[in-house]
Amino acid sequence: MCKNKPEQTSGSSVHVEVNVTKIVKYVCLTGIAIVGIIFGCKAWAEVQKGNSSIHAE
Repeated sequence: MCKNKPEQTSGSSVHVEVNVTKIVKYVCLTGIAIVGIIFGCKAWAEVQKGNSSIHAE
């Protein structure tokens, strides 16, 4: 059915490899870091609010 194709003598080829595991890993780590920063900022604001009421007395 298919005859041997002649080899390509000119042109270019591109090989793209997508490593999904690394992408998922780094997306998860980034999400954890973002949530940690948000939670840390809110906790720090609460601590500072608590400290300011202690000093006001």
